[in-house]
Amino acid sequence: MIGYYIVFGLLGALAVYVLAMVFINQQPSLTKTPVIDDKRIEEHNQHVPWQQGPNKIFEGVTLATAKKLMNTSFASHSNLSKCNVDESLVIPESFDAREKWATCVLPTANQQNTCGSSYAITISQTIAERICINSKNQKLVQLSAQELLSCDLTNQGCKGGYLNNALEYIRNKGLVDETCFPYQADSETVKCDQMCANPTRGFIDGYCVLFGEDDIKRDILKNGPVVAVSQIYVDYLTYKSGVYTKSDEIARFSGFHSMKIVGWGVESGSENEPNKGNKYWIVQNSWGEDWGENGYSRVSIGQELMLDQYAYSIRVRPEIDLEAIKAQADKTTETTEDIEDLEETK
Repeated sequence: MIGYYIVFGLLGALAVYVLAMVFINQQPSLTKTPVIDDKRIEEHNQHVPWQQGPNKIFEGVTLATAKKLMNTSFASHSNLSKCNVDESLVIPESFDAREKWATCVLPTANQQNTCGSSYAITISQTIAERICINSKNQKLVQLSAQELLSCDLTNQGCKGGYLNNALEYIRNKGLVDETCFPYQADSETVKCDQMCANPTRGFIDGYCVLFGEDDIKRDILKNGPVVAVSQIYVDYLTYKSGVYTKSDEIARFSGFHSMKIVGWGVESGSENEPNKGNKYWIVQNSWGEDWGENGYSRVSIGQELMLDQYAYSIRVRPEIDLEAIKAQADKTTETTEDIEDLEETK
């Protein structure tokens, strides 16, 4: 009988010890943990090649608030077509769409920390840049991310959305320009009927899925930036410079964030530097120009962040040059009605 009490006493003591250790070692609440921690940033920068730093979008923001921004995803790929990629294209060691198509680069947007709109911003900017790349007059017109937030009922506005749902909306209805419906980081009070009257719209012909690093690179090389999603680790929120490589000990958010891949490169340096030869993506974010490298980051390839696995290539319609069409119409005595029809289909 004494042995019976001893055994149960030991088990009880062990249970108390385990509960105490759980209480002592439990992680701080996300609602109480700030994104920007100067002490943690300083310690990181002393030991890791890529650097962290403060930024405006996450100033005074907790991890709980930041988590609400990670709400973008692809829907099922089962019904989506695989892109036909030109496999004859030789992939260079490095490439930057900003250099090849310098007149077709939009500034980094700031989605603000109150709206999970990365899907809307990434898509609207990528389409605008691809229209510019594909148009002969190289005219860059920023399209409205706000329309996707306020008018696309298949997604959830600032609470997030599926990329292919948003692309279907644009294929069917088009997208107005930014001056017609400016971005306001609000999908609750900003309604669809607040856009301008009789807007000009940008359309897409379709989209397809790119699988794997080489297909993604070849498509960027030929057609321009692509839309991608990535898992986000906590340390990426304070990325400042260098080639980002996640740490095994760092927690990640459960959702995804959408970004635009514009190119790739390889780290250079002396033979003794451990990261020499490390391949990376060049990615444009939507967290403002004071985040990262003027709104961009370089992210190591091969980290299973989703950037390497999938991306969307968007087939755009080149902008119709109405002035050239009208001039030609005068020469060939085409009717005014024909020109008006073209304006309506633009």
